[in-house]
Parts: sequence; structure tokens; C-alpha cells
Amino acid sequence: MCTKYRTWRYSVILPLVGVAWLWVREEPELSPKWKAGVSIALCLGVAYLAEEIFWMTKGQERPCGHCGKKLRLKSFRVHTNCPHCGLPLE
Repeated sequence: MCTKYRTWRYSVILPLVGVAWLWVREEPELSPKWKAGVSIALCLGVAYLAEEIFWMTKGQERPCGHCGKKLRLKSFRVHTNCPHCGLPLE
């Protein structure tokens, strides 16, 4: 499940971030598109928190997307490279 989620996560999240950013920046405040952009941004924030809570409650290590080694990552920390293979974490 984790590998399937990693493959489509960025293809969904990045366009949503772009749309939300454009609608919040370009539209007048309190217009329907502005509200939709803010709603998208809030939903992405809640999704991030839900993912972190999922991994905390599961209590397992996360696999590296490249080498597959299990990594014990602390929640709400930014890690950029895998300590085993050195490639960027997804």
C-alpha cells in the first residue's frame, strides 16, 4: 500500500497546490475560487497531519522509496536523504 501511495501522491498533490496557489493569489478575496483555493490548502494540511498520525499510530518504520530499507523517521521532521542509499526521500 505504501509504494502505491507514494507513486500517485505527488501527481495529485502538486497540481492541487498549484491550483490553490493561483486561485488564492489571483482571485479577489472571498470570491468562490478564492474560497475553493483556501479549502484545497486546508484539506492538504489536514491530509498531511492525517498521514503523520497514521504513521505514529502504526508504530512501524517507513520504507525508503528507492532502496526499500526501513527508516525510523521522527514525526514532523524534514528529512531529505536516505541514510542508507543517499538518494532523496519521497
